[in-house]
Amino acid sequence: MRQISWISDLHRFGLEAVESGDVTVFYGRILKHVVEGFQAKSGCFGLLEEDGLMVVAGIDLPEEVIGSRVEDGVMGWVVKNGQPLLLQGDVSEDPRFSFSVEKKRREQGFSSICWPLVDRNSVIGCISVNRSPGMAPFSEEDLAHGSALLDLVSLALGNVRMHIERKGRLEELQLLNKRIEDAQNQLLQSEKMASIGQLAAGVAHEINNPIGYVNSNLGTLQRHISDIFTVLSAYEAGVSEENVKELAERLEIDYIRTDILELLNESQEGIARVRKIVQDLKDFSHVDEAEWQFADLHRGLESTLNIVHNELKYKATVVKEYGRIPEVECLPSQLNQVFMNILVNAAHAIKESGIIKVRTGVSDGEVWVEISDTGQGIPKENLGRIFAPFFTTKPVGKGTGLGLSLSYSIMQKHEGRIEVESEIGKGTTFRVILPVRQKEAKAA
Repeated sequence: MRQISWISDLHRFGLEAVESGDVTVFYGRILKHVVEGFQAKSGCFGLLEEDGLMVVAGIDLPEEVIGSRVEDGVMGWVVKNGQPLLLQGDVSEDPRFSFSVEKKRREQGFSSICWPLVDRNSVIGCISVNRSPGMAPFSEEDLAHGSALLDLVSLALGNVRMHIERKGRLEELQLLNKRIEDAQNQLLQSEKMASIGQLAAGVAHEINNPIGYVNSNLGTLQRHISDIFTVLSAYEAGVSEENVKELAERLEIDYIRTDILELLNESQEGIARVRKIVQDLKDFSHVDEAEWQFADLHRGLESTLNIVHNELKYKATVVKEYGRIPEVECLPSQLNQVFMNILVNAAHAIKESGIIKVRTGVSDGEVWVEISDTGQGIPKENLGRIFAPFFTTKPVGKGTGLGLSLSYSIMQKHEGRIEVESEIGKGTTFRVILPVRQKEAKAA
């Protein structure tokens, strides 16, 4: 056998096995290579598994041998003793062996070699090759040459099995990570819906106000139009001009003329307000934009501030100090969730009235969003726990204890971070820091 070619083929077989993840093909190809390389008629490949020494590949052997367990015979002796054997002629009477399995091919065997496969000082199996009567018998040189080459097989086999095992574990880890990510996304969605549920009354109030006066205006417009039609009907019926004018004055048509324009303007403003709230809800959730993209954080902040407006307006004056910042590669709806969690927490931290300041800027190539409040502050003993799941100091029904925990996870997903400073009686500042661009392309 040509050793360089053998090593090259062995390497190629190993790569193909790792790539396919099917080590059984590797067994068959290795055995075929050994049998052909040593010009043998038949061969057998056995590996130690949980059930003992199992035949994993065979050439020119009865079909029932493949997959069977070897408990005795030459292969059993070689694996047990860890030594190669060169056998000539009929060895059925050799006291070292019993032949419950070997007997099936005893008539074929004239000259045989069986080498142990050793990986990390442990026997892991063996390979045997056989020549029939009429073929030149194996020599001591074949035994020695094969021992050197089978050491390479052992090494390759160990590496292939290790890589396939690692690949399997990696796939398991990837599947587990996918399940964790799916669960986290479901939790994020549940938390978002819970947060929106808590804000629903305020959002409904924001929508009901303009809808209320639009509805009222429509009632007034209906009456005005009815009065106008009354005057038009009198004119069409041929009523005298003097009587028509008198009717118009009694129905205050001049007032109606100006009032209609005001009612229409008010109604248009109300509809525009409702449309903006709906757009803010859409921008907040980004229902049509679930992929990683470059987004304007100011737009996200504005839509989020509008969504939580009813939660903030009775507690704080919002001061905005926006700097010039580039668009950031992100999942916009998830960052909006972070902003909402911090803003709602800021409102809850203010007892009666205070200030919530929202600032943005760029520092060291990173974009930051800072939200500070003049609330009660967070005790030092709680600062290290605020990002822990289910930790909350709010009364029952006021929070799930997941908002900041999920915010922390979202920031990790964005390769960013979230920092907090707080002082009792003075307030709290959260700073969200984000890279402009993600290091690697990501899937949502």
